Amino acid sequence: MKERIITAICMLAVVLPLIYFGGYWFAGLMLIATVIATWEMIAMHNHLFKVPMLVKALLLISTLGIAFVPDLFMALWVSGVAIFLLIACYALKKITVETSIFYLKTLIYIGFSFKALLAIRNHSLSLFIFLIAIVILTDSAAYFTGRFFGKHKLAPKISPKKTVEGAIGGWLIGSGFALFFGVTHHLFTERWMLMVLAIGLPILSQVGDLVASSMKRKYGIKDYGKLFPGHGGVMDRVDSQLLAALLIYGMIQIGGVLS
Repeated sequence: MKERIITAICMLAVVLPLIYFGGYWFAGLMLIATVIATWEMIAMHNHLFKVPMLVKALLLISTLGIAFVPDLFMALWVSGVAIFLLIACYALKKITVETSIFYLKTLIYIGFSFKALLAIRNHSLSLFIFLIAIVILTDSAAYFTGRFFGKHKLAPKISPKKTVEGAIGGWLIGSGFALFFGVTHHLFTERWMLMVLAIGLPILSQVGDLVASSMKRKYGIKDYGKLFPGHGGVMDRVDSQLLAALLIYGMIQIGGVLS
């Protein structure tokens, strides 16, 4: 516990100022995070299936390209090139079907999710706080509600400690905060968009956590990495934010988010 607390304090001391200042500071943070997260995913898959160095390099370049190109159209173009190279590798029998599927999943899971995180912070600090606060409150409320009232297992084969009651409690708190924060900070031009986010973000936050847990169980690992003592790797820290970030990014693309 002491190790976890010390690590958390050190992480916050580094990350919070970079989030606050935004711009190139936050972009630098996201660049490092994207590289490490992609490599953690590769290492996880390599635990069961040997990944050729060429494919590792292509995947790393592709996720960085998707995350950091200026707009969505260019990101889709990078995805198309990456998929073409994947097909070429498969045709040349450089990779297996399992690795091909993993390659495609990682392009979306890392590339577009980290692009979403970057776009949200570039849009406004308030919007980024909106996302992070909802995820933290949803997770915390789910934990305490499940601990005191949980009776029915949510997904015992994936995460034995999670309960239906905890998931509902997390959703209620996360959704309530989303409505309060969205209204008081005037983040959205249309109320229906706030309603969609209030309903969807706490759900996607919990689904993201379950997706990450299911992958770790599939590959037989406890954590994605060991970068943060007591906390695992980058993916262990952001797994709940990734799918939720994609929903907000979709709203940014629609044009319904105010700066």
